[in-house]
Amino acid sequence: MIETGNPPERPAPTKSLRSQIRRYRIALGLFALLSLSLGLRLWGINWDQGGLFHPDERAFLFQVQQIHFPDLSQYSTLRDKIDAIRSPDSPLNPGSFNWGSLPHYILKAVQYVAQAFMDRDLTGWDLRFPGRALSAIGDTFTVALVFLIGWRWFSLRTGFLAAGMIGLSVIDIQLSHFWAVDTLMTTFITATVLFAIRVAHHGRYSDAALTGLMAGLAFATKFSVSPLAVAVIASFAIYAFSQPGESLETRGWRSNAAAKRQWQAFKGLAIASAVALAAVIVTQPYMFSDFSTFLGNISDQGQMVRRINDWPFTRQYVDTGKYWYQIFQLGFWGVGPIMGLTIWLGLAAGVVFAWFSRRKTDLVILAWVILYLLITGWFDVKFMRYMLPLLPFLVIYGARLLWWLGDMLVSIWPQRRYLVAVPAAVMLIFTAQYALSFMAIYSGPHPAQAASTWLADNAAPGSKIVQEHWEEG
Repeated sequence: MIETGNPPERPAPTKSLRSQIRRYRIALGLFALLSLSLGLRLWGINWDQGGLFHPDERAFLFQVQQIHFPDLSQYSTLRDKIDAIRSPDSPLNPGSFNWGSLPHYILKAVQYVAQAFMDRDLTGWDLRFPGRALSAIGDTFTVALVFLIGWRWFSLRTGFLAAGMIGLSVIDIQLSHFWAVDTLMTTFITATVLFAIRVAHHGRYSDAALTGLMAGLAFATKFSVSPLAVAVIASFAIYAFSQPGESLETRGWRSNAAAKRQWQAFKGLAIASAVALAAVIVTQPYMFSDFSTFLGNISDQGQMVRRINDWPFTRQYVDTGKYWYQIFQLGFWGVGPIMGLTIWLGLAAGVVFAWFSRRKTDLVILAWVILYLLITGWFDVKFMRYMLPLLPFLVIYGARLLWWLGDMLVSIWPQRRYLVAVPAAVMLIFTAQYALSFMAIYSGPHPAQAASTWLADNAAPGSKIVQEHWEEG
């Protein structure tokens, strides 16, 4: 007998299946976003055609080139060999602490590995390729970390939007095309804050150790991350003196339960400090054996940013205003006007929200952002790259503000649900246009190379050429 009628209905997806599909979609979206970010940062990696026109990058690459293991065959005892390695005169000592030692050793390790598969040594010029690739990869990791912070502690939509914003950030794209320390330092700072937020909520020793590790690696990348210690200490204090939950609640901080949290926080802080110190010892060992050079370099840099030392490349900042100059430069040129307005308004809204909500996540983030902004904005020398360590958190606050505005529009016109995405879409369109326009500079020869070619073809022999001179002539 043939049955007729409607076919049986397909069973509705189970909760577990829907969860798996959602995770797959999130992973796919994140992969696409990270791929785009990495592509933008790697495109035009040979932008200078070997000219090494960035003075910091040039100095850094040739410092790495000079690093090598000492010849230990001339020493007979193990003690003498160890002393030769530990000596400030060791060729493993980068000899300068204007930047941390960790980036030197990372690039040197890449050089050793690459040369094992080559029939020649890599020169300082050759090192620009792996160096810039590492810078691009590091900054792409920052994009991923921004997504993780936004997703876990704000919302999934905030995580995706914030990651998209920093993925399209012009200053990130530009600095990823240099092997300097700014992008790598920002990666370690963002990771430190991520784990510090987890400490503030849960106080786990594993998070404490990871916080210390990331903070130590950040310090070994550049000394200017030192204010990060305040945010780290704040995260342990929040866990110690607050009730469990999203917001800071200090009632009952003298109870027995609170005493256990405080003892756990104290031990966690000790773990973080020990791990951070160990990380610095391993990745920047000559800071200790060559401490006078370390202090001298830090002092020189301090005098430079305050213009106590009148170096020609700092004169461009004479009569520029404190704070406002950096805020405008980052907001207008660094990320584009629309995104710039978004991130600074987002920070202002974030401060107000944190004041009233006492939300732990915001308190940890702002402990870093506000202190670093107060210190760096006061400098007389105002390189825009000094603001890069703030950007991962500024885009999170900017993204949250845009979603707040979208929700407000939907509350006014409930039937038009699509309005929730309009503020974010408008910002992304303008930011993407700015980023793609900026990328055009990598599509042709560097102007200095083009000028050199023109002069070679057109200038008469013996012609006098006038140029500005500072380390470049």
